[in-house]
Amino acid sequence: MIFSKWLDQWLMAVGVILTACVSPLFAQQSQQLAPPRVEGKVIFGTATFGDDIDHKVVGGAVRVYVTKKFSIEPEYLYLRHSENDQDHHFQPNVAYDFITDSTGRLVVYGIAGVGVLHHNGETLSFNDFFTGEPRVVDTSFTTWTATAGIGAKIFVTKRLFVSPELRVGRERTVRVTINVGYVFGRRD
Repeated sequence: MIFSKWLDQWLMAVGVILTACVSPLFAQQSQQLAPPRVEGKVIFGTATFGDDIDHKVVGGAVRVYVTKKFSIEPEYLYLRHSENDQDHHFQPNVAYDFITDSTGRLVVYGIAGVGVLHHNGETLSFNDFFTGEPRVVDTSFTTWTATAGIGAKIFVTKRLFVSPELRVGRERTVRVTINVGYVFGRRD
């Protein structure tokens, strides 16, 4: 219950931030700035935790450009090792494009963020002394996360891109993903 209430508050805060960033901005009454560029992507890959347990990763993210190089990117990931070891991860990120040519075929970027991870898990601890039945212990918990890394968007068409990414951090020691994304609107 506490996690769901906390997650609702996070989602509301991210929604307010995204709304503020996507809303048209006015420099002067007569001069309107171009709306920010928005990208959506699907994420596939693998993540390892400190105990060297590999988790398959699938998720999605939306990147909203605040300036030509700087953007915010909330993401959701589902991580699975087994039926008894699954994680849900939400993390707002900030990203910075190192290459300024927005019409080029390659854009290298740095990305970092802080978020929350909810682990769902059960572990067989021992057999009951009297009944012989296995005793299962709930190992679920919620914790904070932080990651930083680099990636490269390789544009296949003017708007469709593939993006390998490498991140390191806390509560996922290493994450390697390949993203497939699409740019909504113009790329300038």
